[in-house]
Formats: sequence, structure tokens, C-alpha cells
Amino acid sequence: MAWWMLGCAGLGVALAWTMKDRERAFLAEARAMSTTQAPPRPLAEIASALRAAKLVTVEIDTTVALSRGDMSWRGDAAARLEVPVRLHYGVDLAAMQADAVGFSPITPGVCIVRVPAPARVATEVFLEQERAEVEVGWLRLRSRAGEYYLGLARRDAADAARALVLAPDDAAKVREVSREQIADVVRRLLGDGTIVHVRFEDAP
Repeated sequence: MAWWMLGCAGLGVALAWTMKDRERAFLAEARAMSTTQAPPRPLAEIASALRAAKLVTVEIDTTVALSRGDMSWRGDAAARLEVPVRLHYGVDLAAMQADAVGFSPITPGVCIVRVPAPARVATEVFLEQERAEVEVGWLRLRSRAGEYYLGLARRDAADAARALVLAPDDAAKVREVSREQIADVVRRLLGDGTIVHVRFEDAP
């Protein structure tokens, strides 16, 4: 079970690093384009370039806490575990519509980009940095009962991390950072003076 969990975590982290590499390469290409004197690119090309970027990543560091235990006439046994977790979020720019980039019909010079909402793409669990606490009753052995329930908490840590729901402030941070990154890319493609508004498809 432990090797399976580590394998899944490794795949998620590898995906996150792949996304970061794509993002760095794409931003480098956009910077190179912005230093040339070429005329602004057509909007269809901007949408195509964004789709090729695949994903924009945001990382949120948090903690998952678990408690496992048992009550008995021999005394209670309880294990509490806190594990650092890193959540990776991305915007699937490959799913953009062809007409997702356009200029505002009301405010001249304002580019509006509509993209899918950020979604979690990987969950990284740092069990090696865990903080554990075990309490056992007078007839319970820490080496048996305590460690048993601590093992259950460790086993469930990955599932608990994947089930985490972002606090409102963190959810807002993911959307804002994603919005800023996408707007920065579009400005580099259209010109640094361009005003860019990024809207997510789940917003009214």
C-alpha cells in the first residue's frame, strides 16, 4: 500500500514539474516575442499560443490533520498526525475556445480572455515531515496500540490530502495568481501596454 501511495504521489509531482517546465518555456518565448518590433499578433494566434501553453500552475502549502484511536476498558489509545501538504493547481488552457480572446466592445484597447477555472492537478504529501503524537492508556502498549493507530493515520494521509477543500482565502489566491499569470502572457504577446482582463468560465 505504501509503495502504491508513493507511486501515485510521484506521478502527481512529475506532472506538476512538467507543467512548470512548459510554463517557463512558454514565458521565455513570449518575452522573446515582446522584444521584437513585429506588429501585434492576430487574436486567433494569441488563442492558439495560449492553448499550446497547456497549463499555468499555482502551489498552495497547507497541512492535513488526522486522528485515529480506540476506547477500551484497558485504556484509550489515540494517535494524532499532522502532515505538510502541497496542492498544485492549473488552468487547462488547451480547453480554451477559439473565440476565447477578444477586445471589449465597450472599452477600447481592453483585451478580454476567457479560460477554464483553475483545478487541482497534483497533491504532494510530505510524510517525512510529519508531526505525530501518541497517547495510550495504562494497560495499552505504545509499541503496539499506539503505533498501530499512528500507522492507520499515515495510511489515510494521502486520501485526506486529496479530499482537502481550500479555505476561501486560498481559493481566491489560486484564482488571482492564475489570472495574473495568464494576463502577463497575453500582454507579452500583444504588447506590454495592453490592458488584459481574464475571466474564468465558471464566473457569471
